[in-house]
Amino acid sequence: MRILITGAANGIGAATVTRALVDGHEVVAVDLDKSALEQRWGNNKAVRTAMLDVRDAAAWQQLVDDLEQHGWPIDVLVNVAGVLRPGHTGDLIPDEIELALDVNVKGVIHGANTVAAAMKTRGAGHIINIGSTASLFATPGNTVYAASKFAVRGFTIAAAGDLRPYGIHMTLVGPTAVKTGMLEQQRGRKEAAMTFAGKRALTVTEVADAIIGKALRKRPLEMYLPASDEILGKLCASVPQFFLSQAEKARAKGEKNFASDEY
Repeated sequence: MRILITGAANGIGAATVTRALVDGHEVVAVDLDKSALEQRWGNNKAVRTAMLDVRDAAAWQQLVDDLEQHGWPIDVLVNVAGVLRPGHTGDLIPDEIELALDVNVKGVIHGANTVAAAMKTRGAGHIINIGSTASLFATPGNTVYAASKFAVRGFTIAAAGDLRPYGIHMTLVGPTAVKTGMLEQQRGRKEAAMTFAGKRALTVTEVADAIIGKALRKRPLEMYLPASDEILGKLCASVPQFFLSQAEKARAKGEKNFASDEY
C-alpha cells in the first residue's frame, strides 16, 4: 500500500514511516520541517518526501494532485502532525490557542478532506487520525490540547459515517503519553502534571506498531493505547463530575512521576 504520513520528521511520525517500510509499504513522508525531513529520509529511495504545512488546504490539494499525476494515489493517510502547549484557562496565550487548533484540528480535517476526495473516486481507502487518550480525558492544564483531541475524535466518527458508503474507513488511534519531544516539553510543568499520572509512557515504536499493525489490518473506528484507558476514559467522558473529582489526586501522582524512568 501507499501510505502518506504527516509529522514524519520526528517522533511518532518517523517511527510510523520506519514500521511501514519494514512491512513493505510505499511511503510519502511529509513535515513542515524540511531540513529535519530530508536529514532523516532524504537518502532513503523507498520514501518520497515533501514539505507540507498541514494547516494549508491549498498545499494539501497540490500535494495530492501531484501524487495522483505521478501515479502515486494514496491508499492510507496517517495524520500524525500535532502540537501541545500546556496552560490553564485564564493563562492561555492566544497565539498558542490558534496554533494548536490549526495544526491539531484543521490540519487533520484538511488532510482527511483532500485525501478522501481522491479515495472516493476509487471506492477504497483508510484514514487514520492520531488522537490521544486526551480525546476522552479532558485534562485540566492541557486544556486546548484536550479540546483539539476531542474535536479530532468527533470529526473521525462523523467522517466515518460520511465515507462508509464509499468504502473508505476511518480510525482514531489514541495513545497515552508517549516518549517524544512533546512529552519532554511538559516535564516539570505543574499544569501538565496529569500527563504523567499513568503507569508509564509508551515508546514511539509501540505506537507505530499499533498504527501499522492492528489499526491498518482491522480498521477499527477507535483504538486506545493502552486498551484499558478506553473503558475508563469513556466513563470519565460520560460522567465528567467523577473525572474532575479525581483530578487533584492524578495531578499529585503526575508530579511524583516527573522524575520517573517510566516517563
